[in-house]
Amino acid sequence: MQNDDLEFINCANVLKAIGTDLTQPSRAQIAKHLGLSRTAVSMVVKKLMAAHLISELETEKSGRGRPGTPLVLDGTHWHAIGAAYSSKLWTFCVVNLNGEPLLTHKEYVETTDQDETVKALLQGLGHVESKVNKPLLPGYGIGSPGLIDPKSGTVFRADDMGWTKPLPLKQLVEEATGKKAYIINRYRANGVAELTFGGHDLTKNIIYLGVGTGIAGSVYLEGTLLNSTKYRFGHMVIDPHGPLCGCGQYGCLQAMASEKALLTYARKRMKEDSTFLTAYADQPITAKLLVDLAEGGDPHAQSCLSYIASALGIAILTLANVIAPDEIVIGGPIGDASTFLVDEVRKAAYAHLLDWQVSSLKISKGSQGDYGSVLGAAAFLLEQKMELLLGEGCPVIS
Repeated sequence: MQNDDLEFINCANVLKAIGTDLTQPSRAQIAKHLGLSRTAVSMVVKKLMAAHLISELETEKSGRGRPGTPLVLDGTHWHAIGAAYSSKLWTFCVVNLNGEPLLTHKEYVETTDQDETVKALLQGLGHVESKVNKPLLPGYGIGSPGLIDPKSGTVFRADDMGWTKPLPLKQLVEEATGKKAYIINRYRANGVAELTFGGHDLTKNIIYLGVGTGIAGSVYLEGTLLNSTKYRFGHMVIDPHGPLCGCGQYGCLQAMASEKALLTYARKRMKEDSTFLTAYADQPITAKLLVDLAEGGDPHAQSCLSYIASALGIAILTLANVIAPDEIVIGGPIGDASTFLVDEVRKAAYAHLLDWQVSSLKISKGSQGDYGSVLGAAAFLLEQKMELLLGEGCPVIS
């Protein structure tokens, strides 16, 4: 390994220690944590401060010997732009290095047409960039619908959008803006936000399941995202005799537990039973309405959420037996909004797990809400800050 490679690795490790592993550590604490000499850590810290990636706090930690100066990410200089799509809407945000939002913006899209969707994305990125008077990382974090190749940034397909031909989203954004684009599935982005800002134990193995118009998720092994197209939670077959999914299979989790499945079941019950949700017969039935009614105790709406909870419970049963995570988080637009749904999923899953599995598996509700995906997309970009700002190595300090 060349010296510049080692130097870059040391810079990245010190930055990670300050940003996620330790709380306001001193140089000595970082050296102990990473097994580096204090001299090496001090040199790296000097370089990271020169790049405006970290800063010192004025207060000093007390303790034996000479007190150390606490180090934190510099939240005053570099900022990042994130974007995420949901229900014909692009949401944008600008965050500092700590993930704290500076501003937000929305761009509506009239159709799910690929060209129109990309056009609205580029328009929104340009608008947000024009409103920021802070230095911006030279790239974008983008939460897109569909199955995405993390290397090429191509959306292979998005069944809930009707996209059956590949969309080279990364290429289109980079050609139009001249900046790097980091593409991640929108619900996987929500999982990034959940793991980054949701107060979870990052030493654990965690699965995130985002439930909305589609279903997707992420696997975290000891806090590290397994960012691959090779696992597709939404297309686990729950019932081979179930409804047809947009992917061509029957009985996929997405076909049985997404927003479409929820609404299809509700409308079917209303057609079969004139008393079912009768007070709402003359208005559009939406997922938000059903969630709100269920949270308020409406038994009809609760039966609709219990229906999709059954399929999600079977999915979790499978994941628990194959991956054995310590925690599964149910999030996305529906999961984040419904305590009732998560309670029902928990009951459905625990009913089929062994006692020791139940005691070792926590099933929790997502906490990121409407801005989870866009904050996660921005956080995904922040993970690339070393490469974006420093290239192949740390800056030279004379």
